[in-house]
Amino acid sequence: MNELGLEQYEKTGYLTEPFRVFHIRDRRELEFDFHYHDFYKIIYFLEGKVNYQIEGKTYSLKPHDFVLVGANVIHRVQIDKAAFYERYIIYLSEEFLSQKSASGESLMRCFEEAQRRQNRVLHFTPETYETLVGCLLKMRRIEKQRDSCYQDLLLKAAFLEFMVLFNIDVASQPKAFIETAVYHEKVVDVIAYIQEHLTEKVNIDVLAEKFYISKYYLMRQFKQATGYSVHQYLNEKRIQMARQMILSGVPASRACYECGFSDYSTFARRFKEIVGAAPSKLM
Repeated sequence: MNELGLEQYEKTGYLTEPFRVFHIRDRRELEFDFHYHDFYKIIYFLEGKVNYQIEGKTYSLKPHDFVLVGANVIHRVQIDKAAFYERYIIYLSEEFLSQKSASGESLMRCFEEAQRRQNRVLHFTPETYETLVGCLLKMRRIEKQRDSCYQDLLLKAAFLEFMVLFNIDVASQPKAFIETAVYHEKVVDVIAYIQEHLTEKVNIDVLAEKFYISKYYLMRQFKQATGYSVHQYLNEKRIQMARQMILSGVPASRACYECGFSDYSTFARRFKEIVGAAPSKLM
């Protein structure tokens, strides 16, 4: 299954299983707009000329880079069709990643670290990625064993091994996070501020004053870096935050106000536009 480029600002793709792994090598014209998923994604890049734009930063990928894209993280890929594009793509559900070790460490740790650093691309030592790739190859071999009655368990065991090793490597190699992304510093600072203050009064005037920047310049640069206006970005992030609260049992009316909305009817309308269902339907 390949990802499809759909309308801008739209949630794309779906995942009905705990995880999926794809190995794709192609050379064709693909156009992707900025989008997000409600699942998590890891890309292992092998070959091609590819730029990944994630939350205001642009990463020019090199062979053996790993890209971490969290749920509801806004991104798009830019592909030079003149070269073959080879990659492994791993889709992961939040439920799968929420599994914890006896000491309380979850498989979500690598994504949490990427979010904390506002850095989504890693390049490990050769020995590390050889081990991780060995796990990926093992999964592909297991998938081809159609006659094995234990295939599902073998695949889950191999995938757990990969994710555990990946999290260990992220924790033990902090310098693996690359520092070569291209970005507008003010825009990235604004994105970080928005994500940390979603429940507060935030608008373009507040941001322009706080970061000592013309609001019109900020609006233009923000749109260029993320594909969203500041207002659209705020709404997307607040609605996704409200969605998680409602799914965890918080009443929709309370989630509305705790996520920065001052009017429930406006909240309900935007929620349905973004999520595809009314807030009350998730409860």
